[in-house]
Amino acid sequence: MSKESVGFIGLGAMGVGMAANVIKNGYPLTVMGNKTRAPVERLVSMGATEVSTPAELAAVSDVVILCVTTSDVVEKLVFGDDGLLAGAKKPFLLIDCGTSQPTSTKKIGEAMKAAGGGMLDVPLGRTPAAAETGTLNMMAGGADEDFNRAKPLLETMSENLFHLGPLGTGHTIKLLNNSFSMSVAALTAEMVGTAKAAGIDVKQLHQVMSAGPVRSDVFDWIMASPIENDESKMQFSLSNGLKDIQYFLEFAKDVDGYSTVATAAESLMAPVVANGHGDDTIPALCRHIPNRG
Repeated sequence: MSKESVGFIGLGAMGVGMAANVIKNGYPLTVMGNKTRAPVERLVSMGATEVSTPAELAAVSDVVILCVTTSDVVEKLVFGDDGLLAGAKKPFLLIDCGTSQPTSTKKIGEAMKAAGGGMLDVPLGRTPAAAETGTLNMMAGGADEDFNRAKPLLETMSENLFHLGPLGTGHTIKLLNNSFSMSVAALTAEMVGTAKAAGIDVKQLHQVMSAGPVRSDVFDWIMASPIENDESKMQFSLSNGLKDIQYFLEFAKDVDGYSTVATAAESLMAPVVANGHGDDTIPALCRHIPNRG
């Protein structure tokens, strides 16, 4: 049986590895070009076809995967004058692999349903290296029939694939996850600054804390910044981290949830990004927070 044709938009650090695994596993792939040419050229050299607009991509795709930065970008790609819905010649399945607002996801899902298609929200866990090796964590929300249809495709990109519930569930759990990790990162950076102010050896502090139950990958990745001068162990930008925690705060307000700790983390991160450090990785908080950027 021939495999469904796949369109892919968003060939950044995560997306390019994901798309490479799609084409390696025999799926016909169409990609939309970007200003950064190297990922596009890599995939075209593997057999992908390049188009210049979302409408062109939708016209030749059974499944469209988005791996972009914000809900606003997703909505523009879907609803724009030259967007996915404008170009669709047949119903297609939309898969949003970014970290998006659940309310936006549900709105897009209704539009996809009205057009005869379907939608899954499938945000990601792990790193660009895992995207390259096809060992991502994927947390999917959507109807059973849509998930079962997409499962073989998603398995080309993932090691752990979870179907968590109806549309929006994946993005909701991703926001909960990222609010936790960004709060841990902010607290760790604040602790480092205070330890330095008190004349404490940060390496010794890490040794003591890592011997107890508070140790985690996130904690170790952040502490590598002051101890090893290595900010590369958490390849996630401050601007994206701030966006995710702000999405969480909006979501928590919508559902009358709790957000005191996340609010405090946002108040530490926002000035750092506003001072021009948004492209730095999350561990750079240890360098910026003590001096407020």
